[in-house]
Amino acid sequence: MQQHNLVERMVEHFQAGGEIMIPLMALSLLMWTLALVKAIRFLRERRREGTPQQCLELFRGEPSVCKAGLAQWQWDILSQYMDERCEDPELNRDMLEAIRVRQEFKAMRYIGTILILAAIAPLLGLLGTVTGMITTFDVISQFGTGNARALASGISEALVTTQSGLVVAVPGLLLGGLLFRRAERLKARMELFCIGLQEQTDGLGACRE
Repeated sequence: MQQHNLVERMVEHFQAGGEIMIPLMALSLLMWTLALVKAIRFLRERRREGTPQQCLELFRGEPSVCKAGLAQWQWDILSQYMDERCEDPELNRDMLEAIRVRQEFKAMRYIGTILILAAIAPLLGLLGTVTGMITTFDVISQFGTGNARALASGISEALVTTQSGLVVAVPGLLLGGLLFRRAERLKARMELFCIGLQEQTDGLGACRE
């Protein structure tokens, strides 16, 4: 019974916000989906990360076992580097640097989008405020202040959209900030991994047979 009342109140709240609530809700769903996908990937990959030495030992075994046992970014760096490395250490270092930069770009993927969506939410709320106030003034111009129900509808639209925009934006910005810090720490680990990988592979043969 209480759940039914809660859902009913949420529907009424949504309807009170008017048409602006539809893009606001779509924006919120997209932002949370991207944030959850990114957070789950960070957590899952962190548990599977290994040292360069451990990764090389796995790489010498069965490829499918190695891929399953490593973080995706470690597998991508290791497999590409070991397949394409040559006898020239300088060339190997440049190639490893290029591979790392590509992985850093992947680490930052979606985070900028999440932050942009969070920043757009209060602007949509502000747009709802403007349309709500226009509705209110239209009612006053047509009926004066005697139609309290119509007046309340315009004021509700203005307030609910502002509130909803802030409710979407504040956690979105916090979450985007946390994911950004995670990505920065991952980039630092990538750099250390590549340095270790370079040290471990100097003096080995040109590439895997």
